[in-house]
Amino acid sequence: MSLYDDSTYPVRKDIEDIHADQFDQLKTPGTWGTSEQRLTIINEARQSAYHAGTLEKPTNPGIVPNVELSDVARRVVKRLAIAPKDMDQKFYNQAIEDGLTDSQYVEIVGLVARFTCFDIFARGIDIPLRPLPSPTSGPPSQKRPKEAVIEKAWVPTIPNFPEGGEISKVLFGPWQPYIMRGLSLVPDEFTAHFDLEEVQYMPSAHFLEFDYQHHEGLTRPQVEIVAARVSALNECFY
Repeated sequence: MSLYDDSTYPVRKDIEDIHADQFDQLKTPGTWGTSEQRLTIINEARQSAYHAGTLEKPTNPGIVPNVELSDVARRVVKRLAIAPKDMDQKFYNQAIEDGLTDSQYVEIVGLVARFTCFDIFARGIDIPLRPLPSPTSGPPSQKRPKEAVIEKAWVPTIPNFPEGGEISKVLFGPWQPYIMRGLSLVPDEFTAHFDLEEVQYMPSAHFLEFDYQHHEGLTRPQVEIVAARVSALNECFY
């Protein structure tokens, strides 16, 4: 059974595959959170959206672990889920002061951003939110890249090569724009977002080919107009 079997609308196979793969990744520990903690973060984001009236509760929420998030983690998740435009450096600094590490903050941002995307996609094709998978045991890897430094973000990021060393070539290739490198303090989150954008937006190799059409129903200019309009409605400060 595929992830979107119950959709009356056709879903491109590459989109369905990347969504299914990233749901499956929730079964395993992340970089700074266990599988149960990561699932709890997604569930907390969903609960915040239900209460805000931006998502309907799923008929089958899936496995919801009995894990208590810290107050600061819950605060960050809720803000990300319902009012990301209100996140500023003061909010970030307070989260760090209250005990969240910069790496944990980045992993939470990555998780909530990705799975909010999947939930909004489900809402858009008029199907229930997908159930969360069962967690597996095991500790997070806790690997922090030594190459990450403060550049222009609140959190450390890995620079492009050569300043970013060999890991930057592995992650970014010859170059990645700054907005893409924003999650690089947690390389697995960067990779997950990169893989998702390669499918949902367009392959980065074609980024500067302005007549390249990745979506059958939308030209590249139409894609950019939609993206700009959605960003404006969401008051995206970037």
